[in-house]
Amino acid sequence: MVALERVEWADPDLQRLVAAQKAEIDARYEETDEVPEVDPTTVKGAVVARVDELVVASGILTHPVPSFAENTAELGRMFVDPEYRRRGIAKELLRELEAIAVELKLEQLVLETGIKQPEAIGLYTSEGYRIIDNYPPYEDSPDSRCFAKAL
Repeated sequence: MVALERVEWADPDLQRLVAAQKAEIDARYEETDEVPEVDPTTVKGAVVARVDELVVASGILTHPVPSFAENTAELGRMFVDPEYRRRGIAKELLRELEAIAVELKLEQLVLETGIKQPEAIGLYTSEGYRIIDNYPPYEDSPDSRCFAKAL
């Protein structure tokens, strides 16, 4: 059974998974553009998923998003420990982050993922996200794919 928990940005389990996500991205892409640092003041929601008390997945919601209207937030740092993938955990996590966005009265979510992450692209498209033009700072990145979803 998966238990979702809303946490603060500084939560050590969240930070451990954020580091693991960065390491996986670095491994998948030989040359990576520097991933923008998260400004902790913009984190409006952070969620971790536990399986048998072990924290195995995470994601965050940041707001505001430069170059978007005030009603838009960005999903980021989505990660599921490889041993726990393909169990629907990412979908539950995504839906919880969307619920936080709705609670904050936001109307749209945007996100960036990479072309070498077909499982992420599959998740987002299956949950109603549509491809949009790459937004800053990803506009010149051929490895990036950006998505949006109206809430």
